[in-house]
Order: sequence, then structure tokens, then C-alpha cells
Amino acid sequence: MTQIVGTLKDSAGNPITGKLIVTLAGSLIDDSTSPDTIYLPQPYTFTITAGVVNITLPQTETSRITYNFQFFKTDTDGELIEPALLNFNAIVPNVSPVEWASLLPTGIVNDVLDTGALRVARLISTTPALAQSIGGPFPQGDYSPTTTYKFRDLVNYLNRTYISKDLNPITGVVPTNTTSWMVIPVEPNGSLILADDTPYSSAWNASGKAASQDAVYDQVEDVKSNVSLKANLISPIFSGDVIVPNQTLGDASTKAANTNFVAAGLADNITITNAALALKSNLASPIFTGTVTIPTPITSDNSTTAASTAYVKSNLASYATLASPTFTGAVVVPSQAANDNSTKAANTNYVDTGLALKANLTSPTFTGDPKAPTPATTDNDTSLATTAFVNAFLASKVSTTLSNPVIILLPNNIKVAIGSSIVLLNGAGAGSLPYGFTFASTPIGLICNADSAASVSNTTITSITTTGINFTAAPTVSANVRINWLVIGAA
Repeated sequence: MTQIVGTLKDSAGNPITGKLIVTLAGSLIDDSTSPDTIYLPQPYTFTITAGVVNITLPQTETSRITYNFQFFKTDTDGELIEPALLNFNAIVPNVSPVEWASLLPTGIVNDVLDTGALRVARLISTTPALAQSIGGPFPQGDYSPTTTYKFRDLVNYLNRTYISKDLNPITGVVPTNTTSWMVIPVEPNGSLILADDTPYSSAWNASGKAASQDAVYDQVEDVKSNVSLKANLISPIFSGDVIVPNQTLGDASTKAANTNFVAAGLADNITITNAALALKSNLASPIFTGTVTIPTPITSDNSTTAASTAYVKSNLASYATLASPTFTGAVVVPSQAANDNSTKAANTNYVDTGLALKANLTSPTFTGDPKAPTPATTDNDTSLATTAFVNAFLASKVSTTLSNPVIILLPNNIKVAIGSSIVLLNGAGAGSLPYGFTFASTPIGLICNADSAASVSNTTITSITTTGINFTAAPTVSANVRINWLVIGAA
């Protein structure tokens, strides 16, 4: 939208009140809105009071459509007084605000030719469409951000010349904006302002002056000669007397401290410093007291980093206790030596190897030389009897002495053996009489008391083997009793 302003007065300079009727010459389409706006050639009447013109109309410069402007003076009743004091056609330019006078026809007549030509030139210079059609450019001097520039206006900016290429008037758009401006390549002349030969100074900041070759050369040489004297930003290594600003006493930050700061701090805080040092631990083999707090490493850390209690507990959570540990998963322990009899943990291989050498609890089958504790001779239960038990028990019951065995060989390889022995019987007991030789198979045996039947009663053969005869007897007296025996069997 374009604002049109101006003042209407009569020939004597008195403001005129009336009505201004504006009518488009054709339909006007504004596609900058969404949806598009269509302005129709329907007349519209503005009331002009005391000659003040301040109206707003859509610009028609781009579409090349004119408005018809008619101004009528009105009577006391507000009725139009014919004829129209102004009646002309004009295009509303794409600039706002625009002077009402710039829209009026030139009014050229023969007796005012010079004045009419001036008005034509002024109209062309202020109307981009006219300026574009007749040429240009139009020098405007140094660029100003508050000035409105039109198509083909020339300005000076930072020692360069720019020309406006924007068909629309622009305000506040710097010439370096390539959308609205284009730089004009011109050869420097005597009016070009160069900076002085100072290699580098604060005057360079925001300056549009061109630096001389001498200044640039001096700056490059200065950098080349001094680069070896510069310290790195990261881990710099200084030499000579390093000067740093003096910090405020008590400052405890990462600022660099000079000797004055250190000396002042030591002089003012020597007592505090000594007391503070007494509370510090050595770097080598420190001895801490109280509650020592350190960062907690991650549980997978396996380095020389100090471990906190949280780290230890977190790791021990996956370990069994020393007392009555409860393991899970597949527990693996080293394989111990066979017959190891200690508190070492045994693996399945050790147990299997050991079990292979053990007898079953039920109906065990022993090999080699089985041994067991020897019960007392008075023991009469299911305890295992050793040979020592049997010998001791028999020694306490029977004493045998074999004497004068007689062996008779009969035909068909039959052997008859006769013998006797002195048996000491103390009450009822059992005895065993060896033959002193061996039969090929179990013989048939007979046994009797040769001394006195009254001395021995209930003599019973309990078993006969190839090497001896076993019996029981119940003597009536405690004395040496002779037991005679006879066996017949295969030789």
C-alpha cells in the first residue's frame, strides 16, 4: 500500500474542503497476499478537510494500471460543485509515502518551458519506472542507511562504487547486499583514501580504508620474525622473566601468581600455612586419618587406582564369603594330587579318582590287604573282626598242640590221617586242630575224647577243611584234655 500526502489550497492560498474520487482504470491483482487480492474499478470517495490529503491506495506501478483522480469542491450541504478542480490519470508508485504533487501532470506551457522541463526531470528522477525507461545511473554520493534509493542510484561505500539493481525502492540495505546492489569495478584514482603505513593498530577496526602494500609487508615480516618467540596456547614453555598481573590476596583460582602475590601470601599467612601443612599427607606413602573419600572406579577397573568402599562392595557382591560360601554356576577348582588329605577343595576329577579306589558301603568288595580296627575279645556284635581279634579270641579259649600225626595211604589214592592234641578248655569253647598237611579235597573226619568221656561232653565237629578240623566242646573240668581225631579223604 502507498500513502499519498499533500495539501490543497485555492489561488490565494486558502485550504479547500472537498471530495476526492479515485477510480482504477482496470482490475488490479495483488498476488503478494494469500489468496490473491483483486481490486475492481469501483470509484471511491475520500473527504478532504481543510485541504489535507492523507490517503492510502494499492500501488499500481508494477502492473502499469492508472488511477483517475477527480477533486470537487463541496458546498455547505456537502454537495459536489461542478466542474472538478482536478481531473487527471496517474500511476501510484511503489514507494511510500509519496507526495500528491508528484502525481500531477507536468502542466507544461510555452511561456513556462524552463519550469516545465524541471518538473519533468524531477518526475523522472523520482519515478523508477520512468528512470528505467530513459537510462541512468544517478549519483547519490556516500551511502546513508536512512536514504531511500531507487533503481540505478549510484553510491560510494567503503572506497567502492555500487549501483542499485532493485526495481523497488530500498532503505537501509547496505551496498554489500548482492541482491539489491552491484559493485561497479572502477580503477582507483587520486581520490582513493589509503590507510597509513602502520602495520597493525586499533585504527584498522571498522575502517573502510585500503591497506597499503608497505603496511601489509611490514605486518607479514613482523609475524615471521616473532613467531619463534611466541609461546603455545597449550602447555606453553616460557623463558626469561615472565610477567603476570598481581592477583588479589586470597585468590584461589587458576590465575597465574607472580612472586609478589606468593611473598605477600606467605608473609600474611605463614601461621595458617604451617597449620594447614600439618593437616596434609605426604605424596609418598601418605597416612590418612578420619574418613578418606576418593572417586569410585568402575567395577571392571583393574589398575593401581585407589578403590573406595563402594568399589569393593560392588565387586565383592559377585564373590562368595570366606565363611560358609554359597557358590553358583560351574565352580572350577584345581585338581589335587591323589590321596591328598587336606582342606583343599576337591574337583569332580579328584572325587571320581578317589571313589574308584573306594568300596561300597553295601556288600563291599575289598582287594589287597584290608584293615580294620581290632575289637576287644569280649566284643560280640556286628563289628568287623580282624585277624588279630580272631587270634586273641582263640588264644583266650583254645590252646592246641599237635602231636604224633599218622598218615596212612590206601589204594585209589585214599589218605587216612590220625592224630591227637592237647586242648586246654576253660568252660565251653571251640577249637581248631590243623592236620599238618593238606588233602586234595575236603575229607571226612571223626573226633573223640581219648582220655575220659566224662572229661568232655557234647564234642561236635563244626567244619572240616583240607587243612584242619574245627570243633566245639563242653568239658566238665578245667584241665588239659586230649582230643583224638581221624580223617579220611583224597590224597
